[in-house]
Amino acid sequence: MKWIEKNTIRTNVKVNTWQEAIRASGELLVAADFAEPRYIDAMIETTIELGPYCAIAPGIAIPHARPEAGVKENGFSAITLAEPVEFGNLDNDPIFLVMAFCALDHDSHIELLRLMAKAISQDGFIEGVIQTTNSAELEKFLNTTNE
Repeated sequence: MKWIEKNTIRTNVKVNTWQEAIRASGELLVAADFAEPRYIDAMIETTIELGPYCAIAPGIAIPHARPEAGVKENGFSAITLAEPVEFGNLDNDPIFLVMAFCALDHDSHIELLRLMAKAISQDGFIEGVIQTTNSAELEKFLNTTNE
């Protein structure tokens, strides 16, 4: 199953803060017409309110917000960062991969989380992401993790 598209992937993105990292990944969701621009602010606000909950594994963050914050369609984005940033999660910082997503409803939310968990739990996932050098390689790698 192809779950991420090349137009929602960027590599070596330069950011200085976790907010900029979320914004960069959210802009891909908006550009692909998966979400309205206000969804980006909602992801940042959710992280401020709940803390760094989205830093779910060493080096990996999965920011998201509620459907009513401007979700138009289920979607993913993925960016690798040129330099990792701190999200404030002592166990999982610094973050180098940000996989934002938006879901239309609870069932979609669970399914998208399942797809990401399946990918992230694969042996060699982090090493595989680190070895990618461009968006096409990252797309191919991410899609092979869910075959």
